[in-house]
Amino acid sequence: MNEHWTAILKERIDSELLQWEEPAIAKYSMDYHHFSPVLTSQLQGKVAECIASPRTEDEFDTLLSIAAELGVPLTVRGNGTGNYGQCVPVTGGIVLNLAKYNKVLETGEGIMRVQAGARLGKMESTARKAGYELRTMPSTFQTATIGGFLSGGFGGIGSISWGTIWDGLVRSLKIKTVEIQPRTIELQGEEVLPYLHTYGTIGILSEVEINLAPRVEWMQWAVTFDSFEQAFRFGQLVAEDTSVVKRLISIHEWPIPSYFVPLDIPEGRTAVLLEIDTACEARLERVIVENGGLSSKKVSAEQYHKGVGVSDFTWNHTTLWARKADPGLTYLQLNFDPAHALEQISAMKKEYPEVMNHIEFARQNGNLLISGLPLVPFTTEERLNQLMEHYEENGVVVNNPHTWDLKEGGRSYAHDHLWEIKHRNDPKGILNQEKLKHQAVSGI
Repeated sequence: MNEHWTAILKERIDSELLQWEEPAIAKYSMDYHHFSPVLTSQLQGKVAECIASPRTEDEFDTLLSIAAELGVPLTVRGNGTGNYGQCVPVTGGIVLNLAKYNKVLETGEGIMRVQAGARLGKMESTARKAGYELRTMPSTFQTATIGGFLSGGFGGIGSISWGTIWDGLVRSLKIKTVEIQPRTIELQGEEVLPYLHTYGTIGILSEVEINLAPRVEWMQWAVTFDSFEQAFRFGQLVAEDTSVVKRLISIHEWPIPSYFVPLDIPEGRTAVLLEIDTACEARLERVIVENGGLSSKKVSAEQYHKGVGVSDFTWNHTTLWARKADPGLTYLQLNFDPAHALEQISAMKKEYPEVMNHIEFARQNGNLLISGLPLVPFTTEERLNQLMEHYEENGVVVNNPHTWDLKEGGRSYAHDHLWEIKHRNDPKGILNQEKLKHQAVSGI
């Protein structure tokens, strides 16, 4: 790396695009990895030397060209809502902040084309005005960018019907290479898969075209049960009931609902948070009664996306609310066997009573996916690793959220040749250094 790169950057780049001040450096070198005490320790002090925020494609390409010429480490950032240190610049250099590269370029029949820094919240509202909506989005959708979600996310609201980021969400991508003369590569179909959930290590998403879903009028519900088992059986029943159109099914064992102060969940009860098509209201009410539930909160479709919604307490927003109340809590990421999930959950609860169960229902490759994001008190890294090992011994898939290593974190599409792609697109190896280990070359 050219030791004089900072001076060269200042000479060649409009000063309005660059930030060098410590508060900005600290802010844009961070994400939500503080959910993990392990990552907080490992990534402490890892900051960039400069934040660069392009607004146009010419500015984008110029920054890439200079970084490639000088060999400066380059870490791409959306809006920093990830949880694994995806956008933390481990080796310093430049954070390429794409939050200002954010135009919605086209909304057509069932499709939307945007720049990578477009916020999902804006995309959702734009789509709904046109009679569509996003197929899937994280609970952080109001601030998260599409580029960040595809590079570091997995699924979320809508995944129970439409699947994850790998399930036909992405129609096409434009990828920027990091070379003295950057290339723009256009990809479609299965060609896009290696670039999903690979943390921007093998190329930079610059433009995205996604498939949309038809707009639905969503009611929001908080349904409570005496026991976690009752709530789980209800949640799985609704998840598997094709007559109920749904966007969200999220289960929270007490005391987790006590952290959701705005929802005012009754003491001691497990809560199921749902988004259900208003046309399915009568059907859902029957299922609630038949399974011993009580409707604690029901919000009409007219109030959807107005103020606080039930999705603001789901997926990793659950962890956020819990840590506000108790900063000593952390979480895990699990996939249960749908045929034996309740037995797996019960066995681990018996052995580790401190575990507070949080379940999200989704689909992947058309199959029901029962994901766990349980809250656990953090004591030591050894205890945390022991807990994850015991889940695996019980047949549960663990996607470790306490590592910034792409391979160890799991959840990436099973594909080969990542390093082959990286060498073509990033010949100097400056993109998001150390997140993609060399042992991942045969597939992750």
